[in-house]
Amino acid sequence: MMKWLAGTWTSEEWAQWVRESPWDFPYDREGYADALGKTWGAIVGADFAWPMAYRRKGPFWTAYIPFGMQQWGPVGAEAKHTERLLSAARAIPGKWTKVDLCVHKPLDWTARSSQWSIRRGRLERWSERPNFVLDISDSYQQIHAGFHKQLLRNLEKAKQHTMTLFEHDTPETLFLAFKRYQGERYRIPEGFGTAIRQAMYHLLHQGQGAVWSVYGEGNRFLAGAFFAFAGNRAVLLFSAISDEGRSTHAMSYLLNEFFVFAAGRWTYFDFEGSSAPGLARFYGSFGAENQPYLRYQRWALL
Repeated sequence: MMKWLAGTWTSEEWAQWVRESPWDFPYDREGYADALGKTWGAIVGADFAWPMAYRRKGPFWTAYIPFGMQQWGPVGAEAKHTERLLSAARAIPGKWTKVDLCVHKPLDWTARSSQWSIRRGRLERWSERPNFVLDISDSYQQIHAGFHKQLLRNLEKAKQHTMTLFEHDTPETLFLAFKRYQGERYRIPEGFGTAIRQAMYHLLHQGQGAVWSVYGEGNRFLAGAFFAFAGNRAVLLFSAISDEGRSTHAMSYLLNEFFVFAAGRWTYFDFEGSSAPGLARFYGSFGAENQPYLRYQRWALL
């Protein structure tokens, strides 16, 4: 029996669900969700919980993924089963006018149509979103052997420039660099800056994150990234790069240096997927494979 609970579980219950999950993501920690400062609850059943944030605007209720998360839940021993996820979707409160959530893909998920369908007077659909993951469980030499030729050429070009690696920048520095150098390239949604900084500071406080940056001559910022750690997974949570950093391949240099450090420490490196073709090619050039996550959308017709 699935039911909606608005934060009425105990911390011990949530921690148990996380421990029993078939995967391990920083987003799934209760403290991470609370750090974003959003109202959230979960669809809960035996050995299963699917978290989601929710809000009300006038008469309309919405369930959504907060900024600072790419995918969120489900957690628990039964989270690996498709039928449990589908059953949980049917238990999402009917008063919610709009539902737009991204979740981990169950281990037994099979391909299905991403077309909209009508169920109980509502439009709904399941679709897949790209997510690039690299196996880093072996040695750095093994990881390097999977690099594509273009990446190897870019790393050689990066060596022609003076680059200094710094491992102790602040999330504030990283976000301001993103805003300065990429603010015009990408529209920054309202609330994103606050959410991503809160998430990064929370992970740093918990000892589950790190900021790595690359600087050129004259202490010029070239590239930076925030890496989040959870269990056997390291995640590229957020990154920034300057125009000079692009031309000197500073991000390739930064990630390569991180893999020297991370090889064998974690099993997976999660690039966090992107539907942008350029980013997909870049992530794939490290030998990463696309392991999609799911998006569930539901709209009330009346």
